[in-house]
Amino acid sequence: MSRKPSHLRDALLLLVVVAVAVPAIVLGTRALTGAGDLHSVGTAAASGSPVAVASPTGPPQSCTSCWVDKGAPAPAFPGEMTMVDGVQVLNVGLVGGYYRPNRFTVQAGVPVKVVFTGWAQDCLGQPEFPELGLKGDMSTTGQAVFPLGALAPGTYMFTCSMGVNEGEITVQ
Repeated sequence: MSRKPSHLRDALLLLVVVAVAVPAIVLGTRALTGAGDLHSVGTAAASGSPVAVASPTGPPQSCTSCWVDKGAPAPAFPGEMTMVDGVQVLNVGLVGGYYRPNRFTVQAGVPVKVVFTGWAQDCLGQPEFPELGLKGDMSTTGQAVFPLGALAPGTYMFTCSMGVNEGEITVQ
């Protein structure tokens, strides 16, 4: 019976481990950071700059506020609205397990539409506007659209379905 020298067997085993581990590490890192999930959607009305939101492709994300930060508030990610046919459109993506951007200011009396885009495997994929009684689900299409209409001055919160990952719209 012939046996391969152990150094050849060890080299082959190392090659197999590297071939499996490297892609797994890269995909895991991308899922945690949201890297590679951004694309431009529209332009910000005031600045003309692209509005970055998460793509509905890529690995599903988990709610960082729930699973990593253990209930800590989400960091503030300011965003800008885009005016489309007389409607203030707010594009919200899923980036690194957060709604991003998650802080907006809009004008009172002008219709508002919020578009959530991205894939999530838990509460992050079920955005809500608790004060308005509105709930969405991004699990099948990668998008949830909330036509809010013209809002009165005040602050309106949006959250994940667990009420932890938050954002707000200030209406002036």
